[in-house]
Amino acid sequence: MATAREEAAPTFETWKVRLEEAEPDQMHAEVEGFLRVLSALGTQMNDGATVHFVYRDPNAAHVSLVGEFNDWGRRGNAIPMDRLGETGFFCHTLTVPEPARLEYKFIVDGEWKTDPLCPHTIDNGIGEQNSFFVVGEFHDPPELEWVADIEHGRVEEFEFESDRLGNTRRVYVYLPAAYDRDGDARFPSLYVHDGGEYLERARMSTVMDNLIHAGDIPPVVVVMIDPVNRMREYWANEDYCEFLCSEFISMSDSRYRTIADRESRGVMGASLGGLISTYVALSQPQLFSKVAGQSSALHLDENKLVSLLGAVKDTTLTFYFDVGTYEPRFIPAHERFVALLKQRRWPCLYQELAGGHNWTSWRAHLRELLVFLWGVRSE
Repeated sequence: MATAREEAAPTFETWKVRLEEAEPDQMHAEVEGFLRVLSALGTQMNDGATVHFVYRDPNAAHVSLVGEFNDWGRRGNAIPMDRLGETGFFCHTLTVPEPARLEYKFIVDGEWKTDPLCPHTIDNGIGEQNSFFVVGEFHDPPELEWVADIEHGRVEEFEFESDRLGNTRRVYVYLPAAYDRDGDARFPSLYVHDGGEYLERARMSTVMDNLIHAGDIPPVVVVMIDPVNRMREYWANEDYCEFLCSEFISMSDSRYRTIADRESRGVMGASLGGLISTYVALSQPQLFSKVAGQSSALHLDENKLVSLLGAVKDTTLTFYFDVGTYEPRFIPAHERFVALLKQRRWPCLYQELAGGHNWTSWRAHLRELLVFLWGVRSE
């Protein structure tokens, strides 16, 4: 019997057949061969839109797959991985029909684990790591790249002690190059929740430099604010709203040369940060004219937001929202809320994008967000 030709690009299906058809005396060699392939190539084994997940633990009883593609297994949606005979391998095949970059983990006998053979991991924002994979032509847009031969703004950092909340938080303020070049000019301002994360993980200052240089947006002062107790403060919290609107903004306007009127002021955030941004803008429409949320947790307090929206009279707010197609819990509330904005004929850009609940997706669409809020738009 002729020996099967070795593949230049070993595929999962070929190795699956080899393992399934191996005689008992061949099994160890086949398992070791497949492990060498996985160690060399890493996992997952992708073939176009088809993604093959492979995990090996001969002592494991149950292995499941969770990630942004199944809402991290909520409501019993974890995907049981198939045991491949007595090889100790567990596998599952997933089809992702559009370019995307998605995060995932394995649940091995109840314990959450990254993929030990995946070379791609990322901080998940809660002190741990997730594995991730890319399908299709998904890459960071050019505005995220630092360019040497253009003007650059600068970032000031300080701590702000709140009398209203009785705590102290870190603040990062991006000042565009024009701020120092023209000492008499005043500038619009954008307040950004999860400020340190937007600065570091979304490269906000680099994006601002590039968009201002290209003439896509005017110079804007970006005030990036860290939370202290994120879950409490950002969950449509009235005390936090009072802190931001009655205490913090007045400090910012006195400290920096901002244009202190609603038409020149915006607020934004991601996830819970998008929820609190929407809440404060609707609560204090005399202070803000522009609002943006990325994967905003509108569903957590949708009724309160709808009530506030109905109470806004004689003024207009401009909204930007984006949400990932792999965030099924987030989409319905966005669709309902955006429909209400359209009924009022308020400017709104809403995008459902190939992606999940992560900084890679959010930073990839900062340009659309900033240009819609601050760029010249025909009425």
